[in-house]
Amino acid sequence: MSRATSTPGGKPPLYKIVMLGDSGVGKTSLVARLTNPDRPLNHDISATMGIEFDTQMLDTPQGKVKAQIWDTAGQERFARVLLPTYFRKAKGVILVYDITNAKSFESLSERWMAQLNDHSNADDLAKLLVGNKSDLESSREVSAEKASAFCQEYGMEFLETSAKSGDNVLAAFEKLIGIVHDRALNATKSKGGAKASLANNNKSEPEEDVVKLEEDGAAGSGDANACGC
Repeated sequence: MSRATSTPGGKPPLYKIVMLGDSGVGKTSLVARLTNPDRPLNHDISATMGIEFDTQMLDTPQGKVKAQIWDTAGQERFARVLLPTYFRKAKGVILVYDITNAKSFESLSERWMAQLNDHSNADDLAKLLVGNKSDLESSREVSAEKASAFCQEYGMEFLETSAKSGDNVLAAFEKLIGIVHDRALNATKSKGGAKASLANNNKSEPEEDVVKLEEDGAAGSGDANACGC
């Protein structure tokens, strides 16, 4: 059985996902709402200092998985030092902006996408854009159409959420982790097929060469579901 699939009585796969966005957009509040949905939201949540993470079991169409959700400070002086470690072995990223703050949306292209490209293989990361504070519709500065255009440019999905009401919070995390898990399953299947093909095509080759190829493939498969922390 593939390590990337959850089995009855077995351990579900664990994936590291990270939160990105300016300070004050509600990254920490979104994680708090996800992990403690029935607890009143603390509106005095202070800015995250350094790196924090929570682990949450989530449902996907292919079964339950664990998400290890990393949250870091939005302030530049912390992000510059911490981002290389922050992105290590991450499989997905949620980019968060505040729909009532146009600057927080502009920062996505001006700053955060550049950070993704500098410190990770951005093309390999599953990405989700989240417009938070949807409960403040009367103060909206960023239209859903503008956010959708951003998603088309960078190739990602989009949802608006409210950490205050809980609207779409679980859906956002399940959407991203579902993409991550699906990619891991497809990668495992592809590697399994490639290994079988190589073994068949190299029957006349020395046996140790085939063994080495299988070991290399297995190492790659292990990385597909490791959180790396």
